[in-house]
This record gives sequence, structure tokens and C-alpha cells, in this order.
Amino acid sequence: MRKILDLIKVDLITMNGGKNNMRMIFVGFFIFCAVTGFLFSSMFGIIFPLIMGAFFVPMLFQNELKYHSEKMYSVIPIKRRDLVNARFLLAVGLYTVLFLIFYLLMLLAMNIRLNYIIFGEEAAAFDRIAYFALMSGGMFTELGLFNLMYSFGYAFGLIVTVGQFRKYFKNSAAFSRTFTFDTSKEAHRQEFTAGMIVLGIMIVVVLAIADILPIIPMLLPILAILLQLAQAADGFMLSAVMLVISVFTAIYNYICTVVEYDEKEL
Repeated sequence: MRKILDLIKVDLITMNGGKNNMRMIFVGFFIFCAVTGFLFSSMFGIIFPLIMGAFFVPMLFQNELKYHSEKMYSVIPIKRRDLVNARFLLAVGLYTVLFLIFYLLMLLAMNIRLNYIIFGEEAAAFDRIAYFALMSGGMFTELGLFNLMYSFGYAFGLIVTVGQFRKYFKNSAAFSRTFTFDTSKEAHRQEFTAGMIVLGIMIVVVLAIADILPIIPMLLPILAILLQLAQAADGFMLSAVMLVISVFTAIYNYICTVVEYDEKEL
């Protein structure tokens, strides 16, 4: 355990050293989402956990990627599993702590209603949580809808974070190219493939909306189950299901990362 804590300290020092521009962008985005949540509606703050999942791991290891120091850990007397454990605890722990801080800020914003104090009754036009709670016909309270929304945000962000974590350990070079400007032919092929996938998803969505593909009727049983879960205990059951799925996804990615990194040629 001592070795894992020492590795976490090293990563924190590395993260705060050098010119970590992504960290400053991250802090600015945190402040922007918090201010927006206080001035308009705490629902707008849901953007933060959704985006945080995509850029959290690159922010943690940006300096390591920039200075090509990831191979340093292959020559010091530690087990590969210790490094994975330390960084998994760092990434998931920091993500959870930052999310809880932001969640409490948005909960405070929803309760003190600073937007109503500043804008008066005109603030009701921006208060989406109150509006959707009213439109639910009593299915949700404002607090229940707020908790459901932020549970989804945390679950989604955690799944993306552990996915990025696994990708980083599997191939740090490919991971680095994802967040840098790369003009190689391989990068262009990857961009073309990604573009075709996005185009295919858009075509499927359009065909489903037009009732050409019978996707929506196939999803109705799933939607019915989700609706039943959402109605139970003011959305608590659905929130619990989403959180459990995200936790088991994190555990699965952690196990895969340990196995893949042990077999990786450094």
C-alpha cells in the first residue's frame, strides 16, 4: 500500500509540473459550468461530468505523454500491477471527488435559487429542472429529477474515464495521437473510419425516426422497464441501476487493464 501511495504522489507531482495547458482548460471549464449553474439552472451544469469523462485521463497524464516519460516505470523496481492500481485509484478517486464537489455546488445552486434573486420571475424560463418536474405530472420532484440527471452524468463520465484509462495503458502512443495534431496517413485513415461510423449512426437514427427501420418498436420494452424504474422512489431505483452498471464497468476495465499491461511488451 505504501508503494501505491508513493506512485500516486509521483503522478500528482508530474501532473502539476510543466505546462499542463489541459489542466487550466479543465479548471476554466469547471468554473464556467458552476457559474452557469448558479446564474441560470443547475441542469446546465450536467455538461461538466459528461465532458470531464472524456478529458480527465488525458489531463492527468498530459505531461507524461508530452515528455515521453511513460517508460520510466519499466526500469524502477515496482510491479506493473502496482502502477495500474495506483493510477486507477488516482483517476477514479479524483474523478469521484471532483464530481461530488460539483454535485454539491449544483445542489446548493438549486436550493438557494440565486438566479431568481438576480433575474426575478424571468429566471423561470431557464429553470429546466422545475419545468421538467412539473411536466412529469408528479412522477418526479425537482430533487429526484436532479439526482437522476447527475447520477446519469457520473455514470457516463466514469465509464468514459475507465475506458480512456484502459486505452492509455494498452497503447499510450495511439492514445497520445488522439489528443494531438497528427497529419500521418494512419491518422487520416482513423479519422475517415471514425467519420464513416458517425455517418452510419446518423443514417440509422434518421431511418429509425422515419419508421423505415423498426428500431423504436424494438426499444419500447426497454423504455418501459426504464420508465418503471424511474417511477420508483422518485427516480432512486433508476439512479441506483445506472451507478451499479458504471461501477461494474469500471471493475471490468480495471481487470482488463491489469491483464493487458502485464502482457504488454515495453
